[in-house]
Amino acid sequence: MNQTVKRIVDILFQDVVENEETNALHEELMNNCQEHYQDLIDRGLSEDEAVGEVVESLKGMKDVIAQYPKKGAGPASFSEDKEEDEGKSFVFNGADRLKVETTDQDITVNPSADGSIHIWCDDPEGVKVELAGDEVRVTGEKKSEKVSSSFQFNEGEEISISSLLNMVGKAIRNVATTFQGGAPIFIEVPDGQMKEIELNSRSGDIECYCAMARKMTARSTSGDVTLQPETEKTAEKLLVSTVSGDAEIHGSALEAEVSSMSGSVTVDGVFETLEMKSTSGDVEFNGSVLDAAASAISGDIGVTVENTTVKKVTGKSTSGDVEIYLPKGLPGVHAECSTVSGDCLSRVSDAGAGAAVQIRAKSVSGDVTVQ
Repeated sequence: MNQTVKRIVDILFQDVVENEETNALHEELMNNCQEHYQDLIDRGLSEDEAVGEVVESLKGMKDVIAQYPKKGAGPASFSEDKEEDEGKSFVFNGADRLKVETTDQDITVNPSADGSIHIWCDDPEGVKVELAGDEVRVTGEKKSEKVSSSFQFNEGEEISISSLLNMVGKAIRNVATTFQGGAPIFIEVPDGQMKEIELNSRSGDIECYCAMARKMTARSTSGDVTLQPETEKTAEKLLVSTVSGDAEIHGSALEAEVSSMSGSVTVDGVFETLEMKSTSGDVEFNGSVLDAAASAISGDIGVTVENTTVKKVTGKSTSGDVEIYLPKGLPGVHAECSTVSGDCLSRVSDAGAGAAVQIRAKSVSGDVTVQ
């Protein structure tokens, strides 16, 4: 039996009143999910991919299970934390802010089926949870650690920007692997009803599948950050950063900043202003935006704009290609393109410096394309 799949199914039923009918449904769903998971593994999927497919298959069951009576808890109250043999869980009602701080634990956030905030950790001592006003605060318990030796260049090795950045990223990853990874933290929140969500992990991955809160923040040092809401909602402000991990964002925000030092940045959705940065990784955007800025030192830039209301797009790279693709039907475009040691190609008709749409694409040692 896969324990992650077991916990996912158990979470669906943890607030449902136990009776003969719900227990039978619980058991049947558990067996089906475990069989589905094993089938996916036999077909060659990885454990993470198989779990993701199981979660996807359970979307419709949330509404079914929500019809059954719930274990009661009054508004704006915190139920006593329930310690079980395999972990610790918490339930909150009435809170609309969430803040998570951990060093070495993965964080996964999903929509809740009952409008409450649920927190679960397989390790009973792996998490501390408290309610402060309307904010639920989750703190991961720090594990013992040792610091690896610092990185160094070999004698006679040529030092370039790319090699320096890659070495820094490698050093961060080497340090991160010395931490004893803690049990992951699973969270469910009322979908589309949160004012603020802040997720911080030093060496763990962050995955968030709930609708955007009014303010969304996700930070990791050596882990990947993925925001992929199941329900569309526009954030007022979105801040995502990671040092040596990848940042992947699917969603919408009025104002967004997404950055990585030695990982890639991938964004799609609808934005008013969007800033994307990577030091030694690629930056890619697909979607609608009014003002977009993408920059990298040793990575490629790719920006594809779908809306004709765009006002400004800037793409800059030191040692990578810059490609900007615009939609048909723009009112007028002024494109400034330059490169030192690459080819420069612009296929847009220039409408002059006062044009409604301003494009700036620049590279030092890469090709530049605007079309």
